[in-house]
Formats: sequence, C-alpha cells, structure tokens
Amino acid sequence: MFSESKVTEIYCMADDFCKEFTLQQEKYMIEDKQTKHR
Repeated sequence: MFSESKVTEIYCMADDFCKEFTLQQEKYMIEDKQTKHR
C-alpha cells in the first residue's frame, strides 16, 4: 500500500503532466475558424 505522501506525490506528477500536455496539445490543434450554421 502507498503512504499518503506517496499518493500526493504521484497525483502532483500526473497533474503537472496533464497541464504540460494540454499546453503542448494546443500548439498543434487546428483552429475551426468557420462559423457553424444550423
């Protein structure tokens, strides 16, 4: 079983990864500049 501090450390690492991944992903996403009509 993991100690509480180890769980917190793993959570922080995952959170940092997700933040960085989102920033990098936004660089390569294609923007939709068309207006959508229904």
